Amino acid sequence: MPDLKLYILNTACTRVTLTALEQVGVPYAAHMVDFATGENRSAEYLALNPQGKVPCLLVDGQPLTENVAILRWLNATYPQAGLLPPATTPWDEAEQLIPMLTIASTWHPSVRAIKVPFMWTKGGDPAPVKARGEEIYRGLLDGLDAHLAARRWWFGDAWSIVDTYFWWAYVNAEFGGFDLSPWHNVVRHRAEVEALPQVQRALAREAAELQAMEARRE
Repeated sequence: MPDLKLYILNTACTRVTLTALEQVGVPYAAHMVDFATGENRSAEYLALNPQGKVPCLLVDGQPLTENVAILRWLNATYPQAGLLPPATTPWDEAEQLIPMLTIASTWHPSVRAIKVPFMWTKGGDPAPVKARGEEIYRGLLDGLDAHLAARRWWFGDAWSIVDTYFWWAYVNAEFGGFDLSPWHNVVRHRAEVEALPQVQRALAREAAELQAMEARRE
């Protein structure tokens, strides 16, 4: 069994990785990176992830970064966990990547524009950035809501880690003041995702690591 350690950030997309590890059910260590003190730009952390971002999963001391790559590795290494539906062909595997890559490449930047629009400006007014992010996001939610109208979970009757990935994205938009209530199927999906034991355990682990990080500052 590999030795696993996950570097995380509060409310970040590492909630998805945490959920995946909780679903897999193997022991792992976690460490919340203190962005406020610049830990993510320290030489020690940049040696693991030169981009200074999270998540970063150490597997027997070797770093693996980017959620999609980590999730795919976890699914291949622990197929019994059911992170993704069984894939019998390379085409099936490619189709499973589509929603995860879409979230990473389109949803995630739009979430950032809504939640932290100042990150997309250099001394300029963040209001237009946020407005454009919300405009894009409404279209994304329209598509997700229509998809969920015909099925309980993204892939049908069974939960997958893709559902938690979408959940993280739209909840973080809400953190930025975006109102999710008009998208009724998304609201239903959210309630069902948040009721999952693996998600609850992931949130509890995040809260514990946040407390540990704050204690290190004292």
